[in-house]
Amino acid sequence: MTTFPRDWVPPVARRQSGLFTSEQACAAGMTAAQVRRRRTNGTWNLIVGAALAPATLAITAWTRAQGAALTWPRAVVCLGSAAAIYRLPVPADAAVHVSVQVHRRDRYNLRAHQLQLEPVDVTRSGIALITTRSRTLFDCLGRFAAADSDALLSWAVTRELITAEELDRAIAERPKWWGNVRRRQAAQDARAGALGPAERRLHAILRAAGLTGWHGDRQVWDQDGLIGRADVLFEAERLVIEIDGFAYHGRARFQEDRTRQNRLVNAGHTVLRFTWADVTDRPEAVLREIRRALARLGRK
Repeated sequence: MTTFPRDWVPPVARRQSGLFTSEQACAAGMTAAQVRRRRTNGTWNLIVGAALAPATLAITAWTRAQGAALTWPRAVVCLGSAAAIYRLPVPADAAVHVSVQVHRRDRYNLRAHQLQLEPVDVTRSGIALITTRSRTLFDCLGRFAAADSDALLSWAVTRELITAEELDRAIAERPKWWGNVRRRQAAQDARAGALGPAERRLHAILRAAGLTGWHGDRQVWDQDGLIGRADVLFEAERLVIEIDGFAYHGRARFQEDRTRQNRLVNAGHTVLRFTWADVTDRPEAVLREIRRALARLGRK
């Protein structure tokens, strides 16, 4: 029986991002018993489906997509797994989600779906087929839970990766697809600039009070360029209203918000900040503060 060095992998792994299957290891000369021994002692790990990797290999979303392709070559990586490859802000998921043409049983860390995909919806990355970024956004916005869909919509719209008009067209082309109720809401929110439940509540407060002259999700600039997008902007009064989300965003986001606010103030804007609790539990107080600011800034 041939003895193999500890760091040996089948030569084909070099063309497969360091991944391989048990069958490929055996085809390269290793016995089934030797493969089992390396899996048992942790030298090789099962990553997804039938794909193996040496324990020293760094595993990323892209690597796992290659493993899915080794298992089911015609499958298309989709949904959150494709979103992770595009570095979209999606919930972490141990499984690789793929679209298959015929029903398949799920395998280790591999989940099968049957999406209706056209050639234009699919691209290739390495040996893996994946849905395009625009198709991935469309699928995730419709199939994610509401909170995750809202977060993704806000992220994508503020980076101009998708528009309400593009969502409208995609829905019109697929009028009976699962998730369209959520997608129609997303298109409506994008059109109104209400990129999340807190912004929707604030807009409802302003409309119910009969306040006009404001826009949602509006770009604000200074002499150095784009400051960012205001949740609500009263343009004539230069009043910016910001809603802080109900989740803690970490030190980097905290610093970003303060730097942004300083630029807004130095550019001549007044900034009011409210929380999720403000717009849900204290809408009268929110409206009172906005009216006071508008009066101070010259609105009759």
